[in-house]
Amino acid sequence: MQDIISLLNQAVSGELKDEEKLGQLPPGFYGIVSLRLKQLKVMELTASTEEAKLAAKELRKSITELVNTIMDIRLKKMASELLKGETIEVDEYERPLIPSLVKFISQFNELRSYIIDGKTKELEHFYKDAPTVYYLVQFQNPADKFMGVDLVEYGPFEAGDLATLPQENAKILIEKNIVKKVGEI
Repeated sequence: MQDIISLLNQAVSGELKDEEKLGQLPPGFYGIVSLRLKQLKVMELTASTEEAKLAAKELRKSITELVNTIMDIRLKKMASELLKGETIEVDEYERPLIPSLVKFISQFNELRSYIIDGKTKELEHFYKDAPTVYYLVQFQNPADKFMGVDLVEYGPFEAGDLATLPQENAKILIEKNIVKKVGEI
């Protein structure tokens, strides 16, 4: 198992060389690590002594922690570089994931732009995919028009009126004793 330790140390060194840029992983890194972890799991399950089982389990745990650390560092670096608009050199196993990450970064930057520029109408498409829970409420006091989190205008309301409101808006009005919850949709 010395080869896996050397491989992991090489990967860690590569990531620590530069805090911002991705290190270059050894060829086949993820595949090799996965194979070794699988072998350790088999050893753990089939070992003839408790000591051997425990040793395999501890080594597998240590390797898993290192892999998680390396991958967390790499993900942060990838996101950081893509946010800056830079191109990145990734491992062959990571390459198929990059289009999804690029799309996420692009949408995230679009969201940021809409927020900073106060483009509330443009934010609407970000909400369409998010499920909204609605409360059926009864107004205890009058309320002026307001914009719901679902970007729909509500009101004005008089005491006694019933309305279906997004949960987030309803909770605020409940706390202020303007409405009481009648049901949930």
